[in-house]
Amino acid sequence: MLCWLLPLILIVGINLHYIWGSHFDAVVSRQLTQLKFNDQVSVERLNKVIQSSRKASYDGTIVALMAKYNRLEIPERKLIQSTNSYLSGQYGRDESIKAAILWYKSDPEHLNSNTYNQSVNGVYPQVSNYWKEDHQKIAEFADTLGTSAGFYVSGKRCYLVRNLLNASYHEIATLVMLLNQDYCFESYASFPTETSVTLQLDEGKLDIQGETVEIDEKEMEEIGGKAGYIWENGKLCMYHKIAGGEYNLTVMVRIDDNPSLNVFYGYRPLIAGMILCLVPLLLILFKVFEIHMSRPMNVLMKGAKEIEEGNLGYQLEQGTTGREFQYLTESFNQMSSKLKYQFDHIYEEELALRDARIMALQSHINPHFMNNTLEIINWEARLSGNQKVSMMIEALSTLMDATIDRKKQPIVLLSEEMIYVDAYLYIIAERLGKRVSIKKELPPEIMQYEVPRLILQPLIENAVEHGVVRNGQGTILITGYAQEEYLYLEIVNDATLTKAEEERMERLLDVNYDTSKESSGNMGIANVNQRLRIIYGEPCGLSIQKDGPDHVRARLTIRISPTSC
Repeated sequence: MLCWLLPLILIVGINLHYIWGSHFDAVVSRQLTQLKFNDQVSVERLNKVIQSSRKASYDGTIVALMAKYNRLEIPERKLIQSTNSYLSGQYGRDESIKAAILWYKSDPEHLNSNTYNQSVNGVYPQVSNYWKEDHQKIAEFADTLGTSAGFYVSGKRCYLVRNLLNASYHEIATLVMLLNQDYCFESYASFPTETSVTLQLDEGKLDIQGETVEIDEKEMEEIGGKAGYIWENGKLCMYHKIAGGEYNLTVMVRIDDNPSLNVFYGYRPLIAGMILCLVPLLLILFKVFEIHMSRPMNVLMKGAKEIEEGNLGYQLEQGTTGREFQYLTESFNQMSSKLKYQFDHIYEEELALRDARIMALQSHINPHFMNNTLEIINWEARLSGNQKVSMMIEALSTLMDATIDRKKQPIVLLSEEMIYVDAYLYIIAERLGKRVSIKKELPPEIMQYEVPRLILQPLIENAVEHGVVRNGQGTILITGYAQEEYLYLEIVNDATLTKAEEERMERLLDVNYDTSKESSGNMGIANVNQRLRIIYGEPCGLSIQKDGPDHVRARLTIRISPTSC
């Protein structure tokens, strides 16, 4: 054994010494860490561009201009001038954007405006190149976006595209922004000049540095599931995937020349020699493995296959291979017996579970059916000339759309949440008339913060029922403000809290309160509080307390997320 064991030990020792000396794993880890950091910086700056594009979508300026133009209140020249001024004010000094182009869907060739940021080398030829080379493809791309924003890569250029919709969700214009790549992807300059970097934004690929990098992720060693590396011809290739909210970013890097990564490759012949020395030992191990491991494992696999084919209760024969496999055989036989017993006794429970799932699926259909029915009733009211009923049905339909949540978006902008609130308040105003007065004091700057969907409606409903309805009349005040890292939304109404009601509020807002034990009339308050605590943690949540002798104040505390700032 010394003839091959001693050289083997020497070779292994030498290789371990050189590998540890070169710190190979540490070098790769540092490169991946740098890549992930660079990707995070790029995502933050791309998200900044997306956030900038939302201004045109939500502030209503473009929609209002188009509405005036359609009503012949302003001529075409005034429409284009006003749009140019708006684009210049919003994007003319944005360091992440070189140029911004906006064209109206009704006549893109004539109704269009643009601006370019000279401070980041934005020039008019970039706008001209867009119309000559990219407009047709981007127009087709915009038709696939709906209300989302998307990135489109054309050669060395990268655009952000967003459709602008009016209150009826009809597309009226498209905003196209040419990214300032020197700023958005500035972080990749930290790699050596010999490094090639390629970005993939959704379906488009953009070469940031060097040559195009093509990587087969299936052949790479994964690190954490979203990053990996592989060696190709002595060059380190890495990739990292990161989600940016409305898009996915995959970054592929090939380090063509880095001396700190080449140390490992000088010792491949030593590794090959070590493998050759292992051959005699491996032959012996294979034989031992066949007798003492493979055969017993085949027996266990045969038993597992019998169980898979439905032969529950199948028993293995006791062998003489060793204590370990004897223990496994006994455990398998016991497991098989218990499995058959449990299968026989839970069959009826499975049937009951299937029926419950069918009922759950049916409950999903009912809201869609109700919404469609409301639409039919709405058209009947319009045809009959009953505009009041029609508008109340439209408000109710808006609330039902929010409840169904077709887009599966539990978190929405406060501006969208106020649409649902306004729909509910319209119904309440029609119901109570002059008996209720609604006041809203919400600063415009907080409307872009994100809140859970339908978080305000239960509190307003509670204020109406326990304040206005109980007193015969009253005022509801909706206020909000941002302070440090929290958003505060408050509902104040003319009401009083008795001792019993204070105790009930304390019980409903308890952290460990079980909503299943409460009647449906009280579930809204507890639901709102628990949703906020689950999503944002302490100290977020709902508090309800007296605000003087004849007012009650309900306060929502919501943590402001970085993407909504």
